[in-house]
Amino acid sequence: METVTDGNITIHKAGPAGFGNNIYLVVDNVNEVAAFIDAPDEVEQSYAVVEAVGIEPSYILLTHSHPDHVASIKPLKMRYGCQLIADPEEPWIPKGTLDSEVKDGDLVEVGSLKFTVLSIPGHTPASTAFICGKHAFVGDTLFPGGPGHSRTNKDLKQEIGSIVTKLYTLPEETIVWPGHGENTTIGVSKAEYSIFKNKEHDENLHGDVLWLDA
Repeated sequence: METVTDGNITIHKAGPAGFGNNIYLVVDNVNEVAAFIDAPDEVEQSYAVVEAVGIEPSYILLTHSHPDHVASIKPLKMRYGCQLIADPEEPWIPKGTLDSEVKDGDLVEVGSLKFTVLSIPGHTPASTAFICGKHAFVGDTLFPGGPGHSRTNKDLKQEIGSIVTKLYTLPEETIVWPGHGENTTIGVSKAEYSIFKNKEHDENLHGDVLWLDA
């Protein structure tokens, strides 16, 4: 498990779990309040993180509702009583699990930690990023090297629009914590995208796109 402490926030990153997902447990060091970012499968791994950290989660902050990100919502809620916070426009949230609705620009408080909600649709209809200080939890919208998987060119364009107009307005030193794999920073990603945007692309471009190869 990787652990990063930055002021009042400690981020515990574990996994991979389920479909190669990262497990994130974020902790407010002042009040010892915690939240999971998403709820991937293989819930025993999430239980193990909580046991190792010693602080039970009060919340689940949901970046999007693809099955690999919602698989453990029900068992986590049953075990810890944590509240699910998400954009209600996400279409695949398990029925009856949503506790608090959020939209673009809202603030979510986890103890003393304040997460800004950014709506970043494209990968899914209402994908959401949660920003706390210099840390951005972006789900599957942005990865090292490119955007998350898109099903159509229209979706890709929407996703890129979300990245450019929302995520790329964050400070360049902001750390991007994606739903799968390694981290990147906004500065590194912007530099990669600057190469992509100056190229011509197939009008049907979509799928697994890499800034430097497309």
